[in-house]
Amino acid sequence: MIRLLVAHEVRLTADLMASVLGSESDIEIVACAYTTTAALTLLKEVKCDVLLVSVTLPQNGAARLTRAATNMPNSIKVLITGLVEAKALIIYWLEAGVAGYVHANESLATLIEKVRRATRGECMISPSLAAALITRIDQLKQQIVETRGIQALNPNTLYAELSERECEVLGLIEQRYTNRGIGDTLCIELGTVKNHVHNILDKLGVRTRQQAAMIARQAVVNVAIPLKM
Repeated sequence: MIRLLVAHEVRLTADLMASVLGSESDIEIVACAYTTTAALTLLKEVKCDVLLVSVTLPQNGAARLTRAATNMPNSIKVLITGLVEAKALIIYWLEAGVAGYVHANESLATLIEKVRRATRGECMISPSLAAALITRIDQLKQQIVETRGIQALNPNTLYAELSERECEVLGLIEQRYTNRGIGDTLCIELGTVKNHVHNILDKLGVRTRQQAAMIARQAVVNVAIPLKM
């Protein structure tokens, strides 16, 4: 079930979106907020997976709510509504941390689909915006090189956040070891292995072991694999 919080300055619009979205079997409306202050309070009081927030909330509300939601321990997905079709504006919000956006002229069916995709970590974008994002990534890459040097783009920096044990586990994942095989090789409990695998996927920003293994193959990590005694 997708738990959804709606934040919109127009009560009628908020209630209509809540009514339509709440009629879906996999979506539950936990609350509606009509001010930024109310929405900030609700973020602390209710459990939600997605925050649907109006870009026109007064007092820079959309930006404030995006910061608050993305900094929550449970990592709430933010979906911005009411955007105009301007590439620079959309890129700005994506860089701010939103999980997706809804144009002012898009349908309710599209809104529903984007809510579902946001919970899966997916973002629906047009081909032209995809090209603009690639250009923006290239610009950011150049900025990193200019400020930190070319070594900052070394693929192995992907592993900067991994502990030594997590690197060992990743090396065994790349070799197609099962969780039990990893536990036996490293002499650790199965539950501990599962925790390491979860942390690795989270830190690498991937969803499956196969994706983690692909990253390990593309950016070679030298890890010492202990021998079974």
